[in-house]
Amino acid sequence: MLSRLVRMQLAVFTAVALISVLAIAVFYIQVPKTLGFGSYRVTADFAGSGGIYPNANVAYRGTTIGKVTGVSLTHDNDVRVEMRIDDDRKVPANVNAYVKSMSAIGEQYVDLVPPEHASTESLRGGSHIGRDRTFINGDIAGMLREAQALVDSLDRSRLRDVLKETFAAFNGSGPELARLLESSRLLVEEAGDATDDTIGLVEQSQPLLDAQVTAGDDIRAVADGLARLTSHLREADPQFREVLQKAPAAADQATTLFDGIRPTFPVLAANLANAGRIGVIYHKSIEQVLVIIPAVTAAIIAIANQFPADEGAKGDFKLNFGDPPPCITGFVPPSEIRSPADTTLRDVPKELYCKVPHNDPAVVRGARNYPCMEFPGKRAATVQQCRDPEGYVPIGSNPWRGPPVPVGTPITDPRMILPQNKYPYIPPQADYDPGPPVVQLPPGVPPGPGPALTPPYPTQIPPVTPGPPPPPLPFQPPPDQIVPPYGRPPAPPPPAEGDRPQAAGVDVATYDPATGKFLDPHTGISVYASGIAAPSIAENWVDLMTYPRTGSEPA
Repeated sequence: MLSRLVRMQLAVFTAVALISVLAIAVFYIQVPKTLGFGSYRVTADFAGSGGIYPNANVAYRGTTIGKVTGVSLTHDNDVRVEMRIDDDRKVPANVNAYVKSMSAIGEQYVDLVPPEHASTESLRGGSHIGRDRTFINGDIAGMLREAQALVDSLDRSRLRDVLKETFAAFNGSGPELARLLESSRLLVEEAGDATDDTIGLVEQSQPLLDAQVTAGDDIRAVADGLARLTSHLREADPQFREVLQKAPAAADQATTLFDGIRPTFPVLAANLANAGRIGVIYHKSIEQVLVIIPAVTAAIIAIANQFPADEGAKGDFKLNFGDPPPCITGFVPPSEIRSPADTTLRDVPKELYCKVPHNDPAVVRGARNYPCMEFPGKRAATVQQCRDPEGYVPIGSNPWRGPPVPVGTPITDPRMILPQNKYPYIPPQADYDPGPPVVQLPPGVPPGPGPALTPPYPTQIPPVTPGPPPPPLPFQPPPDQIVPPYGRPPAPPPPAEGDRPQAAGVDVATYDPATGKFLDPHTGISVYASGIAAPSIAENWVDLMTYPRTGSEPA
């Protein structure tokens, strides 16, 4: 009879054996997946087997997601591959299936590759991948047969030399060869995808080949010239060697130069890029300038030489005032124009130019008629207006008398419909001339020296057709801080003498002789320094930028 210890050992061994068998069945043999638990069935039709076999892996994005459960023929002589894919793997329904090789010894697997625009639906039990979405890589067996035929064609006596030289050529270049083979594989795949284009290219190459046959003599001449060129290069071998010897020093100098300009070169390149864009836009103007400059230079030289006398410059100047009248539309209103005596510094308003219609006779060469180089036929004052679909929009007309009015406003005043750009005679009683404007200075700004003395009002006017005398001009005496239009007002009388103020008594304050500080009852703490009441005059430009010298300091 078995002892209790033996029975316990047998029970433990039995449990371990059962657990091991269960683990092997579940994780290695994958009995649940074989029975259909935790996976779903998908089929795919291929043009050939491509060396695929049952129990081969099924991969998606480089991850194994299932197994090949069967390979069979269809009635259409296609190869149908049955696959089991894990339930927790979501694969797009329009996926492409490739039979690829994992290694050169024939390990094949099915690679599911999603297209560029993957479907939102996923494969499920019973899904089928059609023949149009399946592909087979190159036949490894056929490639091996071709390689064997190539090896057999070699002379066995020289095969050892070939292998030795091949080993010497590729020894130590394993990573590079791996990258080359991987790139070649990608190249072959791209070539396979572009098979139709390649066939079309080959079919269309016949005219090119015919042209090569026709140009055979020219090609031979080019080859002969190339041979002579290489002969000259061989003769110039010493010079090439000298250049190669000096190249490192030149490269070092170039590196030093580039290191020196590295901080500022990006800024220069950006500025050159901006200048290039501007040049592209204004290339017509630049071309016009380059065409005109020689003629202008020749004219300037002729003017400067003045010889012979009949080839010098002759000028004819004429002064014209108010015909046509000056443009005031778009500028500061007359009521805000400063007096010439106002010499204060102010910011100049922006975008001041004549803002009348394009065809207005006033300032026809003003900013409003600048040509837009980006938009031929369009004219505007700024680049922003050129790029604006509305373009330049005038703000009013420029009447020769009175304030500007909006464009299109009908003019009913008979004084404004007389001959354009002329100053017709207007009877003084109908509209007297108010004279130059009188503008008040800003608050707190003292008046300047004022305009030059001129005859008092009224000024002399040219004779006109006799008529009734004009009414007297109303005059209001200007207040203080106003510069009159003509002359200066008389100086005010001095103030009358009054009682003289009595002298104040002596003030007493706390004073620190070490620092010169004392308590001022009016301004707080002040500082007294003896001698600064009479500083010496500036002797040089340094004295103009430093504190004044005292009498005790040396000059």
